Amino acid sequence: MFFVGMKNQLQNAADFFSIRLLVGNMFAPFRQISATESASSPDLGTQISVFFDKLLSRVIGAVVRLILLIVGTFLIILQAVAGCVIAILWPLAPALIAGCVVLAITGVSF
Repeated sequence: MFFVGMKNQLQNAADFFSIRLLVGNMFAPFRQISATESASSPDLGTQISVFFDKLLSRVIGAVVRLILLIVGTFLIILQAVAGCVIAILWPLAPALIAGCVVLAITGVSF
């Protein structure tokens, strides 16, 4: 039951960071506003300006998405490791409580 809950938490984290969508549109333009408005102009200077506008927008989009992918992947891995540690330590909790009681009875202090 614990592992089903951990699987659901990892899926929710992947959905929260939209890992699949970020990878799918890594180089899509990021909030491109002005480049499409002047794209119909036949002027070469305008066409070059539009090209670099789109290029800059795609680079910014890729950087933002890459940062989100790195942070999301790191947090998902951290959550998986923490879940595994809890799964290993949870059965030891009763023994830890019993050990603390024994230490308290024998008078051991830290």
